[in-house]
Amino acid sequence: MCGRFDQHTLPYRYAGYIDALLRATPNDPPQRYNVAPQTYAWVGRTTRDGARELVPLLWGLVPYWTQDPKKGARPINARSEDVATKPMFRNLIGTRRCVIPVDGFYEWQVTPSGKQPHYVRLADGAPMLLAGLWDRWRHGETPIESFTILTTDANTAVARLHDRMPAIIDASDLARWLDVRGTDAATARAMLKPYRTDAVETYPVSRAVNSATNEGPTLIEPEPKLA
Repeated sequence: MCGRFDQHTLPYRYAGYIDALLRATPNDPPQRYNVAPQTYAWVGRTTRDGARELVPLLWGLVPYWTQDPKKGARPINARSEDVATKPMFRNLIGTRRCVIPVDGFYEWQVTPSGKQPHYVRLADGAPMLLAGLWDRWRHGETPIESFTILTTDANTAVARLHDRMPAIIDASDLARWLDVRGTDAATARAMLKPYRTDAVETYPVSRAVNSATNEGPTLIEPEPKLA
């Protein structure tokens, strides 16, 4: 699963990386090293006219058919194996795909001394494009646009920490993933697979990341090894 991620790069750089127009809104999130559920984060998607945009969406999917967004499930993750069959996701995989550009994400390893957080990033330092689905809720005065992150089996690098990981869209597949008109749901689902092990690196970080109120670059610094 993915319960926290790092999105500290300036948004215009994410927009440039995915060739998208940066859309400013009242919900623009600041640079953060510890993005938690039920907060706004930058998300890349395709508009109706086929253009790409980077916009802030709420993390925790609010389906369009929900009567009360404060009640019911607001999933932050969705299993890629289930998107074709679960009512909450099966239409979105064909019509509302997105990517969440991040610098990395956190995963926790169970150890005798408790859960140890690890930071997971691409070895070449490029933004990591997490696969996601988004939806728009319009029953109230103010629409809510939200997203969930798709997960898949962990690759070898992440499997020692957890058996699941976010599905990562390779930069070479970005155009096809975001093209909801030209890429059908079945083709899109085929892209949701464990990312190449040799392209990912992980290392332990401070347990300070456990609290969503903690922020700053020290959260992604490697934890010093005990002598």
